[in-house]
Order: sequence, then C-alpha cells, then structure tokens
Amino acid sequence: MVNLGNWTYGVLSKIGRYKVHHILFWMLYYVFWLFSYKSMYKDFSLLMKVTSVYLFSHATLYYTSQYFLNPKLLKKDRSFLFLISFLGLCVLLSLLMYGAIALIMSNSPDDLFQASFFQIISVFFFSNFFAAGIMLAIKGYFDTRKMHRKNELLEKERLESELQFLKSQVNPHFLFNAINSVYVLIRINPELASDTLIKLSNLLRSQLYDFSAEKIEIQQEIEYLKNYIELEKIRKGERLELTFEEGDNLEDFSIAPLILIPFLENCFKHLSTHTDRPNIVKVKIWLEDGFLLAYFYNTTEPKEKNHARNTGGIGLVNIKRRLELLYPKSHWIETKAENDNYEVKLKIRIK
Repeated sequence: MVNLGNWTYGVLSKIGRYKVHHILFWMLYYVFWLFSYKSMYKDFSLLMKVTSVYLFSHATLYYTSQYFLNPKLLKKDRSFLFLISFLGLCVLLSLLMYGAIALIMSNSPDDLFQASFFQIISVFFFSNFFAAGIMLAIKGYFDTRKMHRKNELLEKERLESELQFLKSQVNPHFLFNAINSVYVLIRINPELASDTLIKLSNLLRSQLYDFSAEKIEIQQEIEYLKNYIELEKIRKGERLELTFEEGDNLEDFSIAPLILIPFLENCFKHLSTHTDRPNIVKVKIWLEDGFLLAYFYNTTEPKEKNHARNTGGIGLVNIKRRLELLYPKSHWIETKAENDNYEVKLKIRIK
C-alpha cells in the first residue's frame, strides 16, 4: 500500500522540480486580466488573443531578465548594463506587441488603436516595465530572504560545530591533568591513588551523562566544582589552603555546562611547587542583580608571572571563546596577574 505522506512529498518535489507553480501563476495572471478588461471588448475571443500577447510579452521580459540578464549582468556588478538591456527589451517587446495586436485586430469591429503610435507604444512599454519590474522585485525579495536564512543556518551550524569542538576539548584537557596526578600518586601512595581514580571516575561520569544538555542547573555545576576540589585536595595535601564561598541564592536558574571548571582547574594548575610556602586557592560564586558572579584566586610561582598573564593556557583560551559563543555581549572577564598570584573575575548575565 502506498504511503500517502511519501506520495504527497514526491508529487510536491516534482512540482518544484519542473516549476509547475510558474504555470499556475501565469494561468491565474491570464484569467485576472481577462476579467479586468472584459467590459472593454465586445468580442471575448478577441480579448483572449490580445491578453495572450500581453502575457507572452510580460513572461518573456521576466524570464529573460531573471534567468539571463540577472546572472550575466546584475550579479556581476554590471547594474548599468542590466538597466539598459532591460529597457531595450521593453522597447523591443512593445514594438512586437504593437505589430501582433494590430494584426489580431485588423478584421475586428473594435477600434482600440485610436491613439497615436507613440502613445500606444508608451502604454505597451510601461505595461512591460511595471509588470516585469514588480515580478523581478518580488522574486529578488524572496531570493534575498532565502539566501539570508541559508546564511543564518550555515553560520549557526558553524558556531555550533565550533562550540562542540571547544566543549569536547574540556574533557581531554581535564583528563590529561588528572591522569598525570594519579600517575604521581601511584608511586607515592597507591591507596590514595585508588581513591583519586574513583573520584575521577565520578567526575567523568558527570561529564558524560549529566552535562550533555545545552543548559544545566547551577547546583549541578557547583556540585561538580566541589567534587573537583575534593580530587585536588587529595593531590595537594596539607599545603593547600582552600576557601570556597557559595552564595545563598544560587538556585532556580541554569547555565551552560562546564563554564566554571576551567577557571578552577587553572587555579590548581599554576600553584607553587615549593614546599616552604602554602598554596592558596580562593573561590567565590554568587548571584547579584541578575548576574552570576565568580571570583577565582590562586598563588603562583613568582617566575610564572608572565605565563599567567598569557591567559593561563589552552583551558582559559577555550573557555573565553565558548563564553563569546554562548553569552555574546552578556559576559565580562577580568584577569589580574601579580608577581606571585593570579585572579579571575567572571560576570555572566543570567536573568
């Protein structure tokens, strides 16, 4: 049994392919002018012949202009040549109309050629000019809209592809750092390394299953940050002095997933390796006047001053680009690099 939906789609596809809608348009166009000028003619068959001449002239001018002059001249920035050619066609077709209609009406009792030759040619000229001109304008309008929608779709697909690529880099970058940490712990403390692997597994599970959506609840992102901090506490041990402040009003709104983690990851990445000084990390996240505010601070090696000033590595470069795509003109980032510390202030419009 034939599927009605597929059959209808097939028929419509064939109609579009063979421009059947053009035939339907000219049929309606022809009928419209027949009834518009019916009162001016005693002989209806004569009206049909004269209207046919008009239709042929208008259609010829439109199709010649649209499918020959337009691609050959107008689309190649030869507007003046297009205009001259279009006007020349109007004159030529007007002369042909004059001859054809004069021949049709030679044996007719109706005498519609009472005006002068110049007046009649002028009527034919403006008839061709305005009829074809309006059709070309309408066609150009819809073609422009279609091209605009196509370009918007292509741009959207390009940005989505870029966004997915940047988001996919979060996982390998994080995984690379975490595996290095586990590798070090295996030699120092195998039991601690085992606990670290379990926490790492939980983080990766969140990335795989919980963060695949375009938006997640803010508490999911906060929970992920806390789990990451627990993992880093195992790595850094007693030398880590960490402060994490969470605002009371962080609820009932969503953000793009994995937006905050690169900033936190960067804090731990550039901590000092000296054993005679503590590693300090401060994180504060809160909501204020419709903006999500986040502050990240970490101490660094004094020699890392220049490196920290250069955006902190691939993680921060990627997240800045993601923010540009996800929150265009709705986010602000301020970084400050001192001799032995680095801080980031992030502001995202949420409401």
